[in-house]
Amino acid sequence: MRRCPSRAVVLATTATASYASYASLRRLASAARALEGRTSSAVTWQLLAAGTSRGFVQGIGYTAIGSRRWASLAAVVGRAGGMPQITVLTTEDSADKAAKVADAGRSLGSAEVSTDEVQSYYWWEGKVNFDPEWRIAVNTSASFLDAKVALLKAHSYDLPMLIYDLESAADDHKYWKGSIQLVDQAAAVEVAKKLVERRVVACAQATSSGALAVKTVAACKSMVGDSTGEAVKWSPIGGNEEYLSWLENECVAARA
Repeated sequence: MRRCPSRAVVLATTATASYASYASLRRLASAARALEGRTSSAVTWQLLAAGTSRGFVQGIGYTAIGSRRWASLAAVVGRAGGMPQITVLTTEDSADKAAKVADAGRSLGSAEVSTDEVQSYYWWEGKVNFDPEWRIAVNTSASFLDAKVALLKAHSYDLPMLIYDLESAADDHKYWKGSIQLVDQAAAVEVAKKLVERRVVACAQATSSGALAVKTVAACKSMVGDSTGEAVKWSPIGGNEEYLSWLENECVAARA
């Protein structure tokens, strides 16, 4: 007889796997299969409770789950405290394009979407460049893999930024987002230009309220604080591999 995983197991799996990589999920599934002699079907339920899509579960060789059981799963997860939420951030270069990406975000599970205008600074062709952009934040119970697929279909950029905060990470985790609050937008813009020019961040986005968001690598975190003299709130991030690779290549100061 196949059993639904217990509430405790669903909660533990959700907390562990909500931001896990493909390899991590495979290891998690192997460990879960050994628990109390659970069947592969029960393991499937656990992975789904972690916000993993049916297609992904089938892709790593576990039993497909029918629509009736899928509906039952929603009830189980609801009793266990709900699906984990992530907030995926991306940007577009016009309000119309941002609206298209936002609509794609709303198609995801339990999604709340917001958009704000930012001034983005980055290094291009030997100098600091500036573009007005619209930043879209998609808070959803979908897995990052599902969110990435949906947002990429609507995105106009060849290499978009698709990032999300990790709940926790080691101090030497490679990719980081820093948040700095300045007195106003003019001050945020000056700091953004300085950090990009010194190549200690890959990009910096300033808002009208003076908030500044920067993306960098672990080796440059201390340089950001030293360059600004301001307190920086750091969050470890994950994201699409192409963007993270670009981010690493752009933080030239890390290799100096």
